[in-house]
Amino acid sequence: MHKARTTPYRPSSNGQAERCNRTLMDAVRCFVSKQQDNWDEHLAQLAGAVRSSVNRSTGFTPNMLMLGREVNQPVDLLYSVPGAKTDESQDEYVMRLRDAITSAHEIARNTLKTTQNTMKRDYDVRILEREYKIGDLVYVLDTAKIKGRAKKLDPPWKGPGLVCEKLSSYVYKIKLQKSVLTINHDRLKPCKDREVPPWLKQCQHRLQDGEDVTKATNPDLYCLCRKPDDGLFMIQCDFCDEWYHGACIDLTPALADTMVKFRCPRCQDSGTAR
Repeated sequence: MHKARTTPYRPSSNGQAERCNRTLMDAVRCFVSKQQDNWDEHLAQLAGAVRSSVNRSTGFTPNMLMLGREVNQPVDLLYSVPGAKTDESQDEYVMRLRDAITSAHEIARNTLKTTQNTMKRDYDVRILEREYKIGDLVYVLDTAKIKGRAKKLDPPWKGPGLVCEKLSSYVYKIKLQKSVLTINHDRLKPCKDREVPPWLKQCQHRLQDGEDVTKATNPDLYCLCRKPDDGLFMIQCDFCDEWYHGACIDLTPALADTMVKFRCPRCQDSGTAR
């Protein structure tokens, strides 16, 4: 047993566990009430059914690979098991069980290797591989759900960000304005904007000079006072995207809730409109 790390928001990187969860949840959905308050009532029976089912990747049931034999089912209590040996000694039973486990594991490994090659071939046919270089500008697929906001109405991409490190052929470390993310290549798309934010240009220059852009230098400064986030109420301008402390502009959360759009003092002075 060993600890394995997976890419965030990439279930296929932990395929065995996710496939097992899918099989179990498909069965649970068949026995759950409309209120969904009894989902755990039949877990033991469902888990037993899964363990007694032949896995198409290995060709054996989980019971056979784990125990070296099939477990007794309720029907076996009524009728004798075909081919059951009742006159063998304990030593003979242990030897037969060991041989059965060894044989099952050997066949399962060969079957699993064939299945993996087939799945890899099918996956490679439809894969879209896009390679990025360190310093490239990209957008990141935004999968976060914010309470009170409709996901379908939010922009699907966030950024742009900077590719600051290539961890493998498919995984990259992306520097955004306020965070650093580890992202799979198929959740990125090239940024072709004509203009990029000033902070991003600074990161590009720092990266070219060999600096580590993933480490924060100075805290982000906001508002008219040019001070960092103090943890109190802040509001973002809908026209210039700058953040402001509510105390600095005499704005309370209750008053902000009544606004359709917030225009900051700077945009009011310049008459900026979008």
